[in-house]
Amino acid sequence: MRKWFFNILIYLSLIFLVVYLFRYNYIDLKGIQFNFWHLSLSCIFLWIGFVASALAWRKCLALHNIPISGAKAIVSHGLSVFAKFIPGKVWVVLGRAAKVSSDGVSLKTASYASLKEQLVYVWIGLALGIVFLFFQNGNWSLLLIVFTLFLGLTVFNLSDWFRQLVALGYKKITKREFDIPRISAKEILALAGSIAIYWVLWSAGFWLFTKSIIADISPLVVLVFPLSVTLGLLAIVVPGGLGVREGFIVLGLSLLGVPVDIATTISIAARLWFLSGEIFIFLLGLSINISQKRCLQRLNTDNADLTD
Repeated sequence: MRKWFFNILIYLSLIFLVVYLFRYNYIDLKGIQFNFWHLSLSCIFLWIGFVASALAWRKCLALHNIPISGAKAIVSHGLSVFAKFIPGKVWVVLGRAAKVSSDGVSLKTASYASLKEQLVYVWIGLALGIVFLFFQNGNWSLLLIVFTLFLGLTVFNLSDWFRQLVALGYKKITKREFDIPRISAKEILALAGSIAIYWVLWSAGFWLFTKSIIADISPLVVLVFPLSVTLGLLAIVVPGGLGVREGFIVLGLSLLGVPVDIATTISIAARLWFLSGEIFIFLLGLSINISQKRCLQRLNTDNADLTD
């Protein structure tokens, strides 16, 4: 049943991906000239970052006593990478958890692990965004909003009384029990390093990507990417953060002196650039999955021959 659920999730995510790409006209890059050296390097950083994100997912599972191989982590993470385009952010969390749980692991435990990794991912992204906005005078309102989100997430995870207050309010409003796992300080410290690695790789890749279009760009552009991605992820009603991420990229680049029209072009191109990484990890996961199935079939055949 869980295997069917995961397969259906893959097909739906691919359908929604194609629909949104054409609906928002993300495939039109006419008039953009790239420095292909910087562009190539940016893609390498991006793609390695996606492999690192799968390994961070593996580490999070290990913290919950769910040991899996690096290959299985890439498969579960890669094949579900487009689930974010399905309306409802829950599919980002459930997608890879469903694949892991198809091997007999508790879906609830795997989902909790997936959610915790996502929360630390957001926590670090907000922290990097705060650093960027702090150095940009005149945007204190946005800085206050981002800092409040960061502080709220921190207190929510580390304060028992605040969680109980939120749980009580949630139950009174929805008449349901509050069922979001708490991340301990120990878990945050254990995961922060692994998650920071792929944030650094992606951000460095984004800097190289912008340099492939604008040669003279401030190094602070590396912090624009985590700010835009995180706020796009927090836009719960927007599948894949479409439009929200691009808007904050435009804002961030504008703060660094990039003309709005060029910043808009970069933001749209950046969506396809990041999509190349998602396609990479999806195809890598798909190829490993197919290879593993063939090896298993071959092993079963050999065992059957020996039995005969």
